[in-house]
Amino acid sequence: MEISNRLKAIASFVMYKTIADIGTDHGYIPCFLALNKRINKAVACDINKGPLNKAESNINNYALNGIIETRLGNGLEPLKQNEVDTIIIAGMGGILICDILKKGIKKINTAKQIVLQPQRDIADVRKTIHNIGFFIHDEALIFEGGKYYNIISALKGKESYNNDEISYVFGKKLIDKKAPVLKDYVLSEINKYNNIISKTNKNDESINYIKHKLCLAKEVLDIYEMP
Repeated sequence: MEISNRLKAIASFVMYKTIADIGTDHGYIPCFLALNKRINKAVACDINKGPLNKAESNINNYALNGIIETRLGNGLEPLKQNEVDTIIIAGMGGILICDILKKGIKKINTAKQIVLQPQRDIADVRKTIHNIGFFIHDEALIFEGGKYYNIISALKGKESYNNDEISYVFGKKLIDKKAPVLKDYVLSEINKYNNIISKTNKNDESINYIKHKLCLAKEVLDIYEMP
């Protein structure tokens, strides 16, 4: 089964044999994991019946009915406590992911691992991970189809970046290992912010925010230039 590099990166972080895929869409991740004998049970959930029908079709085509079960519902509502060890939430906005984590905290607390791939507001997701009693075990940054995608693996345990803004915005794990893709991303952000600043004569709150983001990006770039 061929899936995108983004989905492969998400799947590569899964550490346990029982998973829930929230917002499963076509069910590609649980199917891929099952076909590669990485899991023995999956609950594939989606809020919309259309994508869930496509997931069910893929599950049937690969004869994975005995491993993957589909459920219709919002967020973690279809999931039971103590049902799976890894919960995957991918391809959604960061604020929505934070909301799902907070509303489903009882079910999150019975899992051992969460794997998240927010489309935006990644700093908010990292802060929420810490606030709900998980620590960031690993991160990846994937560039595919002209876009950058953050993938975060978190395990139960206490952690805080102590208000270190660049760690929350750009990812401490990525910075610490000087991930090459992160450097490319930071350079693209610096170019973007410089272009915005050069095209305006304003000096209002929004431009000050852009200048602040530019300073943060330059701080990260400075780390890459250290021996």
